[in-house]
Amino acid sequence: MSLDEAVLDDPFGNALRGRQRSFARTHGTAIAYRPDVSVFFAHPEPLTDAVYADLATLAGPGQTLGLRDRHVPLPDGWTVAGTFGMVQYTGVDVPGVPDDELVVLGPADVAEMTALVELTNPGPFLPRTIELGRYLGYRDPATGRLLAMGGERARPDGWTEISAVCTHPDARGRGLARRLVAAVAAGIRDRGDEVFLHTTEDNPARRLYESMGFVHRNTVTLEIVRVPRRPGVPRQ
Repeated sequence: MSLDEAVLDDPFGNALRGRQRSFARTHGTAIAYRPDVSVFFAHPEPLTDAVYADLATLAGPGQTLGLRDRHVPLPDGWTVAGTFGMVQYTGVDVPGVPDDELVVLGPADVAEMTALVELTNPGPFLPRTIELGRYLGYRDPATGRLLAMGGERARPDGWTEISAVCTHPDARGRGLARRLVAAVAAGIRDRGDEVFLHTTEDNPARRLYESMGFVHRNTVTLEIVRVPRRPGVPRQ
């Protein structure tokens, strides 16, 4: 299979312009997931005044959005709310292993999934995130409580992102995250896609991913910026 890694330079934009276009909202050059599906925006380079204006309209006054590797000043009134390194891994050599003890999660499980995400903070998970792909979970055999989960998010051509991998503190050290990643990868491969994922530079889970065979592809600076509540004066 011939894979085009270039689509991973802008995975969310390529997914939203391609196989996940039904989840997209756009204004001019800016594109983003619907706000109840995912938080990610995509934008062309360079960040010009026109691109900033499109992003501001799409996000809305006072709202936040993510900018990758910004090398130009923010417009007047925009502020930085946070900055972190977003690490991208590809998993071409990661084994995919089906796991009959894992269950497929659906809309009825979203409240419990959201509670687990809020407890463990693997990244954003919104009411309709589950619609982006297949999610698997591990439930306590005795109580049925959801103890771990993982699933699929962005789907640029030829690739599917593994996301929202998390384990309840009561169940850590049992290898559940490894099993979930391997099982999600198996499902992705069954469709003919290859796997990738994102994490943050300081996430201890990087050791797990690298031990499974994930390969670091790049790290980008992601800034969370806030659009002013009133339109700013364009930069000259």
